[in-house]
Parts: sequence; C-alpha cells; structure tokens
Amino acid sequence: MTEIRVEHTDRLATIVLDGPESRNALDAENLRSIGAAVAEVAARIAPAAAPPEPAGAAGSGADSGPGIRALLIRGEGKVFCSGRDISAVDVETDDAHEFLAEVFSPVFASIRALPIPVVAEVQGAALGLGFGIAAAADIVYAAETAKFGSPFAAIGAVLDSGAHHVFLDRLGYHRTMDLIVTGDFITGAEAAAAGLVSRAVPAEDLREFVTAKVDRIVTGPAQAYAMEKAFVQGLADDRPTLAQVLAEEAQLQETARRTPDYAEGFRAFQERRTPRFR
Repeated sequence: MTEIRVEHTDRLATIVLDGPESRNALDAENLRSIGAAVAEVAARIAPAAAPPEPAGAAGSGADSGPGIRALLIRGEGKVFCSGRDISAVDVETDDAHEFLAEVFSPVFASIRALPIPVVAEVQGAALGLGFGIAAAADIVYAAETAKFGSPFAAIGAVLDSGAHHVFLDRLGYHRTMDLIVTGDFITGAEAAAAGLVSRAVPAEDLREFVTAKVDRIVTGPAQAYAMEKAFVQGLADDRPTLAQVLAEEAQLQETARRTPDYAEGFRAFQERRTPRFR
C-alpha cells in the first residue's frame, strides 16, 4: 500500500510516494490523492510565479509574495514507482481505458499545467505510470542506476502513460521498439545520454544533488520560469516553424522585460552582484 504525502518547506512543495514495500506502486485512489496534492500545491503557488501579462497589456506583472515556487516529486525506498498496483486487479472486470483516460491522464495534465518548475527525483525504477508521473515533470534527475523501460511485454499489455510519445521523441523508432519488444531496461546514465531524463548522478549523491538544484530553483526568476515552461511545452507539442519561434521569443522577451525580476537581473549584472529575485 502506498501513501501519498505532501510536505512544505519554505517555497518548495514535495509530493512523496511512500510505499517502499509495494515499490511505490499506485492504484486509482493513489492517483486521485496525487491529483488532490497537485491541486493543493496550485492553490499555494506564490503570486510571483504567475505568468505576467503579455507585452502591451495593462498592468506590470504580479507582485512578489510568499508561497510555493517549485514542486518536487519523489519516492521513498529504492524505487521511484514500479507502476500501477495490479495486485488486486480483476482482469475480467478491469476497465483499462477508464483507469488511464479518466484517472491517470488528468493527473498527468495537472502536473504539466502547474506554472512552476516541477522536478522528479528518480532513484530507482520508473516504470509504467511511474514513468508517466516522472515524464510529466519539467526536470528529471535520476540515479545512474535508475531503470527506465517497458515491462509490459511480460504481461501482454502495451506501453501507456504517454511513454510512446516520450520514447519515440527522445530515443527514436528502433530503440523504442527494442525496449517495447524485449522488455529490457535502460539505466539512468543511458537515459541521460539519450535525453530521456535531464541528468544522472551517482545514486548516493542524488538526494544532495536534487536538494541543491531545487534550492536554486526556488530563488530564481519565477515569472520568467512560468513563461519558459508554457513556451517550451508549446514548442514540444506543436512544433512551430523557426520563424514562428523567433517572433514569439521576441514577444516573450518584451513581456519579461516588464517584470521586476528582469530589471533586478540586469541591474545586478551591471553592478557585478548576485541578483535577488523576490
């Protein structure tokens, strides 16, 4: 049985998958709990993390204030998440479509929709919907010994939780089919080299590495992060032309220029000091 915990430390929220004995496997109730946790985080996001008004619109951006500026998702024990908990699933009555389309997909979408950076810390296997939860994050830091892949051939199932899209986009056709058909895994080190995750570090260093990174993220320019997240997601989803990207970048940069963070960043550079993004 996996418990979903939400922790708050200053400007960081953490969603913890706490079920080491079940390898952090998730059932429908767990996913609903994650969805509720994400909604709680969304309600506590710092005003400074809201995207500013587009250039030319009224107003000068949100004021700084207390609240959440980044989300970390991690699992307890040696595994990030082994996937769906199928220990009590009746294959005769189970509705796989309903589980994925009506339970998992809304959680995936809610994580992606947060206007703050979301970091996944993957210390071990991330399989099935466990990989999907990690893939919904903006940044994935993995142990070099972590495992990614498709174990579904062993149970006669197909890859799900968005992994077809992510694998094909990052790994290409041949390697995707290799992982699907053989059921082999790739390590965190291999996943980082292939662009499947952000970075991989030795397992014993992962927690300290992630802590340092999120500490840095929560003190960064929140409005710029929000704009970047929305823009990069749009690029990944819609694949616009280079001319469209150039035009949109110019518009976004002018919008960023109107924020207090931009002014502070420029002044700090000119004065040769560390910026204080508030």
